[in-house]
Amino acid sequence: MSRCEQCKDVPIAEIHNPTEYMLCVGSLARMCLAGDAEIVYQTCPLDQIMDKENRWFAEKIFHQFRCTKCGTIYGMLLNTRTGGQIKINEKVFDPNDYPDRPEKGTPIQ
Repeated sequence: MSRCEQCKDVPIAEIHNPTEYMLCVGSLARMCLAGDAEIVYQTCPLDQIMDKENRWFAEKIFHQFRCTKCGTIYGMLLNTRTGGQIKINEKVFDPNDYPDRPEKGTPIQ
C-alpha cells in the first residue's frame, strides 16, 4: 500500500520500551483528533492503556489505525516486557480469522 503526505511520517519501526510506546500512542491520538487517522481495531481504548495506579491494561496491547486520506493501515503492538513495533498491515485485524483450537482428541477438520 502506498503512503501519502498525510501519513508518510508514521514511523515503521521497532518500539524498544513502554516509554517509546506511550510517545507513539500520543502521536496516534493527535492524528485521530486531527482527523488524519481513525482507529480500526484496538485491544483497549487509548485512554485506558494505563489505569490510575499506572498499571498496564494487559501485557500485550495492540492498536490498528488507518490513514483517512490514503487508507494505509498501521498496526502498533506492545509487549510490556519485550517491546513492540509499528508496521503496515494488509488488512484490519479480525479475531474470527483465528478460531479456537478444537478440544484435545477432536480431529482437526
